[in-house]
Amino acid sequence: MKLFWPLQKSFNEALDDLQKTPTNRPFDKHIIPFTQALSKRFVHMRQQPEIVALGYWLRKANIKQMQEEFERQHGDSFVRARGTVFHIAPSNVDTIFVYSWMLSLLAGNRNILRISSKEQNGLNVLLQVILEEFVKPEFESIARQTLICTYGHEEQATEQISAVCHTRVIWGGDATVEAIRRIPLAPLANELAFPDRFSLATLNSDVVASLEDGELAALVERFYNDVFWFDQMACSSPRLVIWTGKQQTEAKAHFWSALDKVIKSKQYELFAATQVLKYTTALQLAVEEQVSHISSDIYYSRVQFEHIEPNVREVHCGGGLFYEYDVENLMDASSIICDKDQTLAYFGIEKQELQAFIEAVSSRGLDRIVPIGQALDFDGAWDGQSFLTSFTRKVVMR
Repeated sequence: MKLFWPLQKSFNEALDDLQKTPTNRPFDKHIIPFTQALSKRFVHMRQQPEIVALGYWLRKANIKQMQEEFERQHGDSFVRARGTVFHIAPSNVDTIFVYSWMLSLLAGNRNILRISSKEQNGLNVLLQVILEEFVKPEFESIARQTLICTYGHEEQATEQISAVCHTRVIWGGDATVEAIRRIPLAPLANELAFPDRFSLATLNSDVVASLEDGELAALVERFYNDVFWFDQMACSSPRLVIWTGKQQTEAKAHFWSALDKVIKSKQYELFAATQVLKYTTALQLAVEEQVSHISSDIYYSRVQFEHIEPNVREVHCGGGLFYEYDVENLMDASSIICDKDQTLAYFGIEKQELQAFIEAVSSRGLDRIVPIGQALDFDGAWDGQSFLTSFTRKVVMR
């Protein structure tokens, strides 16, 4: 067990003190200055665009919009914080625990953050900034409501925290969610789990084929951001590309060639292990009957499918591996959507067609439909769940 915050206390002492600290009202006036302090620092970290995006999300106008929507939804209802929220952060996306923590903080809760023990540059930077803000006198009340720690697979620590928290948030793979769910929660506590998910993109080949060079460059730049910010390991990063329309051959040639140029211009760091894993995974898939073609470039590999079965999602390794699937109309792909599918990023598809497509999907799959370039954008709802609703409770008064 390593305790990052509070300083100079044992874990048991810190946990006991946290439980004695009062909660706040949702969107308490003392919380907003703290979110703005983080926002101002994060937006200047130009070398890490995912942290810049987090800073932009924390800007005052966005927080104000969330507050107005929250107050509009609840009207004159008496809404209070749940109490203590236990956030279990993933190892593959540095920034994700900050989003759920900020929303829980805005809801008025005390928070316990178990961050990944894996060494990550982005995580180190985030943690350093947060700790520097905590020591400022004006943020003493926020600091007292927060405990930040890391530990390995120590069930005793998770059991201890789970016994006193009022909400548990699990970010991680299916195995992580399964293991933690075996650990009991307090009887009145609720839980939000965000396990492994798989995401897609769909592009209209007729529209892509008609793009001017500048328009195409802008499109692939947005696609690059969706895919490579977290090396395609974010649950919302597209891994399967569905091509619609009648000019698929031409559109693909233009699109992938333009993406190759963007990747080179970004000086994307390609690790040898990632390259080997990507190549061997593509070769492994080549023996499948539903695979008609594979092609491997330096920065990405493409696997053409004639049909997509749910189990091929488990084979995907990230790092620039793209499954491709061709249909004339998007509706023809509704049967391949499974429960695991989360985000569909689109380009050149009309809203009416997207709505008809979602209605045709018979599985539990797809919780987000966003334009290409917004796959990693975070808002108050994720995997079909509203954070502010789950992080608060309504007191009925008559």
